[in-house]
Amino acid sequence: MISGGKIPVYIRLKNEILSDIRSGKYPENTPLPAVNVIADNAGISVRTAYLAVQELVKDGVCFRRPKKGTFVGSSAELARRAVCAVWTEFSEASPFGHPLSSVFYCGILQGCAKFGITPVLVSESPEEVIRRYDRSGEFDFKGVLVLDSGKFSSAVELARKFPEKKFFFVNYVMKKIDGLPPNMTAVVDDGCSGAYRMIEHLISRGCSDFVLFNVDLGPDDRTYCDRIRGAMAALRDYSVPVEARDVIRRDRFKQEEWAFLAMTRLLRSGRRPQAVFCVNDLLAVGVCRALEAEKVTGVVVAGYDNLYPHFSEQWGFDTMQVPYSQMVIESLRLLSSDGESPERVIKLRSELIERKGR
Repeated sequence: MISGGKIPVYIRLKNEILSDIRSGKYPENTPLPAVNVIADNAGISVRTAYLAVQELVKDGVCFRRPKKGTFVGSSAELARRAVCAVWTEFSEASPFGHPLSSVFYCGILQGCAKFGITPVLVSESPEEVIRRYDRSGEFDFKGVLVLDSGKFSSAVELARKFPEKKFFFVNYVMKKIDGLPPNMTAVVDDGCSGAYRMIEHLISRGCSDFVLFNVDLGPDDRTYCDRIRGAMAALRDYSVPVEARDVIRRDRFKQEEWAFLAMTRLLRSGRRPQAVFCVNDLLAVGVCRALEAEKVTGVVVAGYDNLYPHFSEQWGFDTMQVPYSQMVIESLRLLSSDGESPERVIKLRSELIERKGR
């Protein structure tokens, strides 16, 4: 008997019949039982049973033959549509309000088209979304892509609730990223390696006196910490001394203005480094503005991210291109691969972008 739940009775009956079709109970091109038989077996009205069968016909799962009944259609119509949730704080009404969201969504569109997955944008907890799709027999809910650092702990908890689903945490290197559940993978930029290569590049240009600009993203987000760690490792390996005062850091707000003021103070104190490495391009713009305002030349500036390509082009500083879109595409590839068990942490390589200095 069909009963309970928020889904309409005829939809639940439709899903049960669909499940029977997929299991082989009703093979391709064979008739379904008469509507009154379906109604009697389910303990519902003939009208409700008719609506359920009508839904199967609408979806192309079944077809009608005049005076002969309703038949099961081609098996090609029975494949369940693959679906994934994209869990983000960005609004569905304006997903392109920030450059990072823009490149993420470009990756989603490319990856979903390539691997045959339908994305569902979720701004609140996706738990009910997962349960709703699982209750439906029409969809194959693959998993969840998480695009915000603030959702890390909630995403880990959710992955533990749904061990049969795949979860991908994109871009951010979190403090506890090595302790992920078996069904969760972090796909991130290898910031440590990227920063190491950038410092090598600057050293190859003759730089031997460095200042590093960092941003404190909070106690759990280690993304920029990885970049500083890579930069410091390169300086140590190449025997370039750096004092504690040469690593300048602040919180994440008004980064460009802060970098401008911090670099201005540094220059007015008499400090003239040969190179300034910044963990993102906003900081690099602030440093360049200060150098221009103070009429100081000969200081090489480097950024990271290339989220704002016009910044590095305008100011002529080198930067690292982070593969943001590729992170999403790789996540969707792994999501669509039923037999593949990905590693807990996958690091993609950033690429050096060289600009002509001003």
